[in-house]
Amino acid sequence: MAVDKKLLKRLRALYVEDDDNIRNELAGLLGNFFDKVYTAVDGEDGLEVYNNNKNDIDVILSDINMPGMNGIEMMQEIRKIDPKIPVIFATAYSDTNYLSDAIKLKVYDYIVKPIDIRNLLSVMNDLAYILYQDFLIIQQTKELEKYKDVIDTNNIVIKTDIEGKIQYVNQHFCDTTGYDSDDLIGQSIKTLKHKDILDSVYDEIFLKIRANEPWRGKLKNNTKFQDEYIVECYVISTITDSGEVNGAFWVQRDITVELNQKREIQKALMKDKGEIFLKGKETMAELNVIINELNSRVSDLQKIAKQAHIEKENILINAEKYAIENKRLSNEIATYRKNAEYMEDKSSKTLKLNKELVDLKHQVKTLKASNEKLLQNTQKDFIQEKVNYEVRIDDLEKDLELCTKKLEDIGDADAFAQKLQYWKDKAKDEAKRVEQLEKEIIRLGDKGIMKKLFR
Repeated sequence: MAVDKKLLKRLRALYVEDDDNIRNELAGLLGNFFDKVYTAVDGEDGLEVYNNNKNDIDVILSDINMPGMNGIEMMQEIRKIDPKIPVIFATAYSDTNYLSDAIKLKVYDYIVKPIDIRNLLSVMNDLAYILYQDFLIIQQTKELEKYKDVIDTNNIVIKTDIEGKIQYVNQHFCDTTGYDSDDLIGQSIKTLKHKDILDSVYDEIFLKIRANEPWRGKLKNNTKFQDEYIVECYVISTITDSGEVNGAFWVQRDITVELNQKREIQKALMKDKGEIFLKGKETMAELNVIINELNSRVSDLQKIAKQAHIEKENILINAEKYAIENKRLSNEIATYRKNAEYMEDKSSKTLKLNKELVDLKHQVKTLKASNEKLLQNTQKDFIQEKVNYEVRIDDLEKDLELCTKKLEDIGDADAFAQKLQYWKDKAKDEAKRVEQLEKEIIRLGDKGIMKKLFR
């Protein structure tokens, strides 16, 4: 395996060697690869350095044969403090009598003197990899413990064997159901089953467990006091080191309150829909009455317009008659003026004709004034009725739009929306009919009068 400098930089080592030259040289080399290197001159010094820095030392590299306390004796004392810390002994061929004692101390490896630095780094690299994997396992275990705490705090956790007998329940389960853990240990998981849940559901769950497949679904259970509660359940199998399924974890989340709240919301929505439906019917009835009234007023306006058209025709005919008569009289007067003698003989007749002419002029003036007044009144009434009708149409369209928006909130109210659209279209048709009536009056009437009427 190639040397991984990043892995080696994670190591902090204790190097024990009684030869000053070897210790200083090798410690300097190891310092280039390790995070930190502690050194000691013999076993007693090594034990003291270890005791002072035991939480900061990952591996021990030590000579065996040293004056005073040797490497074996030092490790015997260190093993009383830490039975797992890795140790590598540097041995000479003459140190074979120490090997049996070293084996008892569970030594990680042996390096033959003189030490080959490449071989030492290779051994240290393998050890660093193992220590790093152990570190990852510890970290993952800590994270799993955190996840377990989170799950235990917010979920019901039950552990069963392969037959479904309860082996463990968490505190959240006890708080939810009222059971003590001792009440159910050894009992079947079906003890909690509500009568509404079929046995076939649990048969399916156990088939999934034995096949090492997860199961997810909803279950209804009973508390100790026979109150029902509903959970979202997730079941996963547990396996042995040999890969055999030996039980399952049942992780459940109590959703009883959520379901009850959802039912209450649905009831409230149904109630609101019913109220909107009834209000919509009432609004439709009111709109029908208003539309009928508008239809009646449109019909009356049509009759008034028709009568005004007839009166206008009569006025125009009379005006034309008076104009012809006036022209005739004017011609006669011109003739009388040319013939003085005849005019003298006919003076009485002329006076009579003049009187008749004056009377006719007065009648024409009176008719014109009456015609003008009639046109003004008709114009005023017609404009007022038109404005009132347009305002009412706008109000109706706004009411129809508001009612349509309300009815659109109801999923099954398409029929009412169509009916509203029908009346809205009908109101627009009536508006078009009035507009068409105006155009017809303008087309048939006198252009001068129509210009005054619709200017």
